[in-house]
Amino acid sequence: MRLYDATRTIAVAAGLLGAVMFYQPWVSGTVPGVGVVSLSGYDLAQGRAQTIADEASAPPPRTSGGSTSGAAPAPASGAGSLAMPTRVPTFAPGSQGAGSLSAPAAPPASGGAGGLSLPTRVPTFAPGSQAPGSLSAPGAPTTVATPAPPAPASGGLALPTRVPTFAPGSQAPGSLSAPAAPTVGSTTAAGTTAPGVVATPLPIIERIEPAQLPKLTLYAVPLAGGGITIFTGVFGILRDPRDRRFARIWTILLGLLGIWTSSSVIWTIADATSPNNLLAPGEATAPLWAAWTCLVAFIAGTVALALAWTAREPSRA
Repeated sequence: MRLYDATRTIAVAAGLLGAVMFYQPWVSGTVPGVGVVSLSGYDLAQGRAQTIADEASAPPPRTSGGSTSGAAPAPASGAGSLAMPTRVPTFAPGSQGAGSLSAPAAPPASGGAGGLSLPTRVPTFAPGSQAPGSLSAPGAPTTVATPAPPAPASGGLALPTRVPTFAPGSQAPGSLSAPAAPTVGSTTAAGTTAPGVVATPLPIIERIEPAQLPKLTLYAVPLAGGGITIFTGVFGILRDPRDRRFARIWTILLGLLGIWTSSSVIWTIADATSPNNLLAPGEATAPLWAAWTCLVAFIAGTVALALAWTAREPSRA
């Protein structure tokens, strides 16, 4: 077998192996409420960790059986298989149930006139007055107005007293006031200039998203494996030079895509610290054998394709 045929065969086998390994265990980790789990590449792409965590945290379904509902079964009656209804005692409005306690009735009013009771008069008081027999707080001392001394007469006329007024913003004589704060750039009493206040901007806090394993981009693994297998398998039947050139380019690109996608999972787990939330939710502990096998398969397939496309193609009859 020539080098051209051998490298193409290796590339086809590597593409199939990479596509199959996508459905094998890739990552081992711990999911809250579940424990240690193993997830394949397909499970990571589907976000299976979130589904497992939701199923573990969901309450158990309620059943209608007597053992779960807690209701005691009704005793069977003697009349065949039919249960007779139990009579519930009823009472007339205003009556008293048997076995209940009630307050003693009030004695009837005496002194009726012809069997009629006279209404009792409710004493009333004037507003501000005090009911007889009640206690009241000691009143505030009464202020007795002291007459002002007579003003000196001036021809029998009383001179008005002058009320001192002040301009708005001024200070009344004899009052104390706080010292005024120096303004920016103003001169103080000591002759120094107050320094200007420089506003310091608040630092911008950037939100750092926690690292997570890729999800939807993992679908590139089976796509790359299947593309390498198909393009390499049908390369021998292509006749147009343009189609053969694009087939070589696409197989190389698909091999590099498979290497990058599978290695991103391994590198993310190796670079993460413990504890982490790579599974979202859950901690990824280590990559498993399927992830390493997929990476090695794509590397071998890409190298084999590079050798096949650079080797001398056998002449056709």
